[in-house]
Formats: sequence, C-alpha cells, structure tokens
Amino acid sequence: MKKFKSLFTGKILILVLLVFCVIAVAASFGYKFPTTGIKTQVVKEVQKESTPNDVVENVSKLVLSVRGMSCSGCIATIKGAVSDIKGIEETLVDIGNGKVEIYYDNEKLTDVNSIAQAITDSGYPANVQKIFSSEEIKKENALAAAKAQYYIVSVGGYEIARADFDTELEVGKKRYSKIYGDNLFKNAKGQSLLDNLKTQIISKLISEGIFMQEINRTGFKVDPKTLEIEMNTFLKEHGKNFEKFKDTLTEVGYDPNYFRKKFETKVLIKRYLNERILADASNDLEKQSQFNAWFSNAKTLAEVVYYDKNLERLVQKLSASGSCGGRS
Repeated sequence: MKKFKSLFTGKILILVLLVFCVIAVAASFGYKFPTTGIKTQVVKEVQKESTPNDVVENVSKLVLSVRGMSCSGCIATIKGAVSDIKGIEETLVDIGNGKVEIYYDNEKLTDVNSIAQAITDSGYPANVQKIFSSEEIKKENALAAAKAQYYIVSVGGYEIARADFDTELEVGKKRYSKIYGDNLFKNAKGQSLLDNLKTQIISKLISEGIFMQEINRTGFKVDPKTLEIEMNTFLKEHGKNFEKFKDTLTEVGYDPNYFRKKFETKVLIKRYLNERILADASNDLEKQSQFNAWFSNAKTLAEVVYYDKNLERLVQKLSASGSCGGRS
C-alpha cells in the first residue's frame, strides 16, 4: 500500500480517479504494458464500415490467429496479402488480440488454408482457429444485439457491463467539465475529446477483462476477510472511515458500492499477479519482463467480442496508425 500512500498526498478528489480506475491496475503496481499491447487493444481496421448485417446463405466467416501485428501498416500488408484471393468479401484485422476475421463466399472459396498461407507468406504467421457458417453468423449477430442492452464487450467470457462504462464516462466528463467548463462537449473539439475518452475507457475496461478472464480460468480467489482488511487499511491510511469517504466518492461521481466492487477487483488482481505470476521474480526488471510476457499471452488468448457495434466502430475509427514494431 506504500504506492497508494504517496499517491494520496495531493488533492484526494483527483487521486481517487487515478487509484480506483482499477483497470489500469498494472500501472499502480509499477508495471508497464508492452508497447504493442493495450495501447492498440482490440483495434480493428475494416474494409467496410461494419460487419455485414444481412448475411446471405453462402457467406462464412474464418477466424485466424495472427502473430506479429502492431499497427496500421501491418493491417495494410495483411489485407494486401489476401486481396487477390477470389471469394473474400470483407477482412477485419484485430491488432490488439492478434486475430483476423474474414467473411467469404464459400461457393467461390473452398480452401481456407490458402488464406492462412497467404498471410503467413506476407510475414505474419497465421493459423486457422474457427469457421462460422452463415447460420452461426446470424445467431452471433442476434445474440450480440440482445446483450448490448446490458454489456458492451466480452473478454474471454468475462462480460464488461454497460453500467461500468457509463459510470466511468460520466466521471471522466465531470472531471473535464470541472477544468474546462460545462460547455466543453458542445463543440466539435469537445466531441473529439469525448470520443477519445470513450476509447480510453473501453481500452482500460478490456484490460481489466483480460486480467479477470485469466483469474476466473484458474479459480484464484481472495477471501472476504482479506478484502475487508485491505479496505480498512486503505481507509485508515487516509484518516477516514467508509461513511465519511462516501462524501468524497459522491463528489467525484462514484457510487460507493461501485467503488467497493472496483477496490475488491483491484485487490484480487494485485494478489493474483504477486502470488501466481511474479512470485519467482527477484527484482523489478525481472518482474516487468515476466509481466510483459504473461500479459501478452493472456491478451492473445482473450477472445474479444463487441456487443455495442457503435462503440466498436468508434474504436476502429480512432485506431492508432504509428510505425510498426518488429514482427515475431
């Protein structure tokens, strides 16, 4: 908790926002995400605006795992590699998760391995993961539309609640409005800021999802007594009981129950990393290296599915387009 103590020496309202954005938990432990990791997490570049809504009977979807992607240059290379293959109707490249989805006419294209080979030959090793029939695609789209009322995205089965996204968005808007005025989001620049804020929140929530899907997979838990001790220690360090702290949370824009839930999630992630992932590391450099390797693998294994297609398109629109890093 020493890190928390140093963070809360300033104004508590600002620091609550920093500490309890639990989805940035790795930063609070002193770890940095790999440079090709969460910054481009779940960024998809598409040839069309969105996934086809009216899927015809002869359209199938191919999902491939692809290694070495890091930016828009990689996307262009992969699209170019498959552009001459007859039957392909749409290509979606998911940089953050190392996935490529290809919609194709299964009457014109019968050998999907040729797609994997073409991508591999372009410098990005690719393997076929799954093929969806047109009927499966329709069911997938219908399910996403139904779930969008309650969730924005699923990360390996760990679903991100729309309520969490809305809470973080309102807190962020309130923070910026306090600095720049209530009319901030009424002009074009304000709308651009709002779009960036949304993508930042989505990225952070997906980071949390990556941690949690790994924790749930292993069955790791922290007992309620430990969670209560952690909470009481935190409050004691800052000279408050939970009842008094509620006023601070309300002013910032957080519901106390939401705050407690996020705090407990943060403790769970911290203990999982320290006890299961970094227990054998002997120094900070080794911890950073082990964390980077683990998170990269966890990110690759996480199957990310957007339910809110408008938010997905926003992330696509604002995808990073910097220089490519090395390929693996």
